[in-house]
Order: sequence, then C-alpha cells, then structure tokens
Amino acid sequence: MAALARISAVCVLVLAGLAPAGATEVQSRKLELIRELLETSQTESLLEEVLPDVLQQQRAVLSEVLPDVPDEVWDLALKEAEAAFRESIDAFLEQTIPIYDAYLTEAEVAALLEFYRTPEGRSVVQKLPLLTQEAMGASHQWGLAVGEEVRRRIVGRLKAAGYRI
Repeated sequence: MAALARISAVCVLVLAGLAPAGATEVQSRKLELIRELLETSQTESLLEEVLPDVLQQQRAVLSEVLPDVPDEVWDLALKEAEAAFRESIDAFLEQTIPIYDAYLTEAEVAALLEFYRTPEGRSVVQKLPLLTQEAMGASHQWGLAVGEEVRRRIVGRLKAAGYRI
C-alpha cells in the first residue's frame, strides 16, 4: 500500500510539473504573437512618426509658460527629449505586451495579425501615422477650447462663492 501511495505521489508531482510547462508554452506562443502584432502593425514606426508633432505641441505649451527661453535652447531640449524617447521605445513596447495579453485572447491577436497581413490591413498601417497626427491635432484644439471653458466655469463658481479671483 505504501508503494501505491508513493507511485500516486510521483504521478501527481509529474502531472503538476507538466501543467505549468504546457501553460507556459501557450503563454509563450501568445506573447510571440503579440510581439509579431506590434511589429506587423508597425507600432514602433507609428510612435516615431508622431514624435515630432508631440514634441512641437509640448514646445508650444511650454513656450507660453516660459516665453523668455530662446529658440536655440528649445531646439537643444527637444533634441534631448527626442533622443530619450527613441532610446525608450523598446522598453515601452515590452511594457505594452502584458496589456495586450490581459485584454486580448490568443485567437484575437492571431485575427489581428491576419488582418494586418491583408492589403486592407497594410493600407491601414500606412494611414495610421497621418490619422494619428490629425487626431492629435484635433484633440489639442479641442483641449484648448474645452480647457478655456472649464477655466471660465471654475472661475465663475469661485467668484459666485465669494472668492476673489
């Protein structure tokens, strides 16, 4: 009877050891598909293409706050910012993998990959930088307009409550 218990225990341990290995293989396959999706959808290129616009928007905002800073200083600062951004892209992409993993199934990732390999998918990838740039411009304009309205309302409420603004 003791021998049977030992054999059972060994079987349980072997099976327990196999389960994580199988799960790891599935997980590893999904993570590789996610990396492939990020590459196929040209996520890194998209980030690099919108970077100049993002930096110029930041410069515009900061120039309003710090109007005495000369253009040469802004140029140098933005070159440094761009270098830091480019150096961190790989780390950023690695940080997005768990996010994709959390929200998408392996089948969904595979379907997206399949789409991005079609002519339509490749066309979308080509159009994404312009679409993103225009959307960012629109969101910047919207943010300025809404920000001014929000400021106006807050000031109005504070004045109505007796605060001197």
